[in-house]
Amino acid sequence: MKLDADGKPVKDSMKDDETGEPLMQRPDDTASALVKRLGAYHSETVPILEHYKPNGVVSAVNANQGMDGVWSEVLAALARGGK
Repeated sequence: MKLDADGKPVKDSMKDDETGEPLMQRPDDTASALVKRLGAYHSETVPILEHYKPNGVVSAVNANQGMDGVWSEVLAALARGGK
């Protein structure tokens, strides 16, 4: 029996649990592609964020919460003008 990230049993690993539709994996959804994307993020995106952070135009948002919480943080950051 396969388990999901929360330890719950997965009914059929190649079908959507709710709709039963077949799932597919993108060709670029691999461990090596993830390593490449994370490398690009750290080498290309992080320096840009660090450059603009002192100017007050970069805000962090906690995405490890429900959609309403994320949206509230986004709206609050926009209201502060990124500060």
